[in-house]
Amino acid sequence: MPGALALLLALALIITPVALLFARFEYRRRGRLSVFGLLLLMAMIFVPNLMLDYAMEYEMPSTLLDYVGVLIGVAGTVLCVLSMIAFRSPLKILCLDAGTLSLRGPYRWSRNPQYIGFFLFLAGFALNDWSWWCLLILTIIASYMHLLILVEEEHLLRTFGEQYARYCRTVPRYF
Repeated sequence: MPGALALLLALALIITPVALLFARFEYRRRGRLSVFGLLLLMAMIFVPNLMLDYAMEYEMPSTLLDYVGVLIGVAGTVLCVLSMIAFRSPLKILCLDAGTLSLRGPYRWSRNPQYIGFFLFLAGFALNDWSWWCLLILTIIASYMHLLILVEEEHLLRTFGEQYARYCRTVPRYF
């Protein structure tokens, strides 16, 4: 297992800068992601998830911490789904079309509820078999998502201008 974790960590360290730079390039040049850009970003986010999977063996909840993890994971999933529903466009969810600025649903309280929901899901899952590996991998995932959010915010400011700037002044990035 440690060999697979090291390999996935090396892969994540290679994919992340490539995916972020490519997304930034595409947002600046085309105003949206290509399917290839989307696949790179998905790899950037999901390779650490594979590390999380290798770092633990999932078992059915049996302790109070396990059940807390399940509740956090379910809450994260619900938040993520509600955020996607607020987008009202599959192409917008996949970053293939800018569409309009979403200001309803969970986006009234956070500019990034999908990412918060996704992280809560992973944190809840990790609580079922907590270890230092899980903490390290969750930290990596959180930092990758933060870097992606910074790239997306730059794009949204260019796309929506003053409307997005006002939104940033009134709604926090996370919570």
